[in-house]
Amino acid sequence: MKALLSSLVEYGASVNLRLLDTAAELTQADFTRKLSPGFGSIHLTFAHLLGAEELWFARWQGQSPSAMLAPEEVPTVAALRERMAPLVAARRANLASLDDARLAEVVEWTNMRGKAFALPRWQVIMHCANHATHHRSEIAAMLTQLGHEPDSTELLEYYLAQTGQAWKPTGR
Repeated sequence: MKALLSSLVEYGASVNLRLLDTAAELTQADFTRKLSPGFGSIHLTFAHLLGAEELWFARWQGQSPSAMLAPEEVPTVAALRERMAPLVAARRANLASLDDARLAEVVEWTNMRGKAFALPRWQVIMHCANHATHHRSEIAAMLTQLGHEPDSTELLEYYLAQTGQAWKPTGR
């Protein structure tokens, strides 16, 4: 279980950085241009993605944040990178410290509307990985709309690369 969760967290961090690399090629006007899918722009979708990753990391530790990251706090690709780096390191360290018993522990949190929830920690971590995958695909679609198609965000490509195997999807 721990190896699976760790691989999904590392995959997410890797793809986030690759998408930020592609977004760095944009002008600030294109970065903030109204587009869909997502939250209205590449900037707003990245801000949501990062904010949600911070929020769910807190929740998998049994905390209940009362607010999410405001897009104004990360107005540029550089600001997103700067804010993301310590989160990646903290999640990596936290996950490394968890054994099977801690992964199975039920964590409790209260959402921002005051409703209480409880799930095994591993399910909260899995949700975090899945949620981020959804928004990364939206960012990739928006980048493609702007003529900056990113490299593949495929999980298989990530796993193969970890073993030194190069792979790119076919059929496009």
